[in-house]
Amino acid sequence: MAALYKIIMNTNKFVEDLIFTGNIVQDSDESVPWPERENRFNRYIELLDSVTGNEGVDIASAIIKSMQAEDDYGAYQTAQGALGQFPSKVYVEAMISELPNLIKKNREWAGELLCGLANSEGTEYSEVLSIFNNALVNSPHKESILSFVRFQETDGWLEHRVGVLGPTDV
Repeated sequence: MAALYKIIMNTNKFVEDLIFTGNIVQDSDESVPWPERENRFNRYIELLDSVTGNEGVDIASAIIKSMQAEDDYGAYQTAQGALGQFPSKVYVEAMISELPNLIKKNREWAGELLCGLANSEGTEYSEVLSIFNNALVNSPHKESILSFVRFQETDGWLEHRVGVLGPTDV
């Protein structure tokens, strides 16, 4: 029981640190001194680099939640790489769960994550696309995600991938 408690507490601390440091301090924000900005940025990268993909959906979701800043100075590419460590089903579960909030808070990164998913078509990673499209069918977030996907197909990240994302029954 004590070991389980330690794992849960470490997971909670990891998530807390990831979300805090993922809110990258912007150049225009004078409230945080430069050394602290750099320390936070480096800690965020360190946390992401420690992800193995075996941590489960809570950590995958936390990675998506951590993508909060307008300017990430390259950090969110590391976040995308960390997401790619997870098994397809875990990745998709986190994506579908977190996309509605990311769409509201950071449409640019929501579009980029969806673009990365769509770009798996025809590659060795295309399984994730099928899992996403099938999972979306019964998702309570189906309409909001599909609405965003259709917008991105006409004027955004998915212009080159029209019709790739979304269930075929729509």
